[in-house]
Formats: sequence, structure tokens, C-alpha cells
Amino acid sequence: MKLARRLAHVLAALALALLAAGCAGSSEDLFPDKRTIGVPVGAVGHYGKGIGVPLYTINDRFKDGGVSTWGGGGAGNCCVLLPRKITGPVMVTIRWQTYRSSVDELLEHEATVPIHFAVDPGEGGSGLYVHFLPGHTVAVWYAEPTPLSSEYPGPAFPRGPAPPYRPLPGEKPSPQPTKAN
Repeated sequence: MKLARRLAHVLAALALALLAAGCAGSSEDLFPDKRTIGVPVGAVGHYGKGIGVPLYTINDRFKDGGVSTWGGGGAGNCCVLLPRKITGPVMVTIRWQTYRSSVDELLEHEATVPIHFAVDPGEGGSGLYVHFLPGHTVAVWYAEPTPLSSEYPGPAFPRGPAPPYRPLPGEKPSPQPTKAN
């Protein structure tokens, strides 16, 4: 049993190493266009309690899901291509779904937004981060360090207990708690 668990850990570590290698400097060899580089993607949920992002895409190519309602993971899912040197605005189209289980509401959203670059992708960085913000807006950052750091230049990482989600006009109202007798 212990051997099987240890083998599973080794295989998981190997898979993560291969994933990281595919998005790191070796991406130069994988893509013939030396003006681009593959970078890992992460997402951070800022919505609050009771709403999640089951699916999102970047430019209809990168697809991921399971973003936490409050917080989220760092970059690690591979990859999107970005220019190595930023010479002007880089726009991306983010499409995402939100789901509120308390009212069984699945909504689709779309926004075309600029990527905010704290560093050029060819100069480093920890990854591309998509922030799902209240009001069904998004902000996209390429930065070093990660959103968990107090030095991250983008939206602050959500900490503490998640506030309840407040529905926008046109969305189903949140159910009211019932009083116990």
C-alpha cells in the first residue's frame, strides 16, 4: 500500500515536471515562431461565496474550469502563446460561465480585455493570471510574483472568509434563509 502511494506521488511529480517543461524555456523548441513563448495560465476567483466558474476559455483556444469562488490556484495549466517582447497592447477574449447552485443558474459571459504586463514574457514571470471579478468583469495579468504575494501588481488575492455573492440586476435573487422554530 505504501509503495503504491509512493509510486503515485512520484508519477504525479513527474507529470508536473513535464507540464512545467512544456511551458518553460523549452517552448522555444516547440514553436517555430521565435517571437512567441508558451506560458502557464492560472485563475483567481473574486466573486464570493455561492458562485463558481466551471469553465473559461482564452481566445477560444485555452480551456480550463473549476475556478474557486474565492481565491484560486496559481499558474500551472499549460499554455497560451504570448509575444516575447511587448510593443503595444495585447488583447485577449475571455469567455466564461458562472454557476450558482443555490438558484440553479448558469450564465455565460464574454469580455475582450488587455493583458497587463508587469514583465515581458521573454524576460520571466510566473504566468498569466485571469481574475474573475465581481460584476462579471475580468482582469488579465502577466507578472512576477504570483497573486499570492503582497508584491503582485494585479488585484489582491482574496483572503479571509468569502463574502456572500450579491446578484446583479437580471440574475435570480439569492434564496433567503429560513428561520428555524
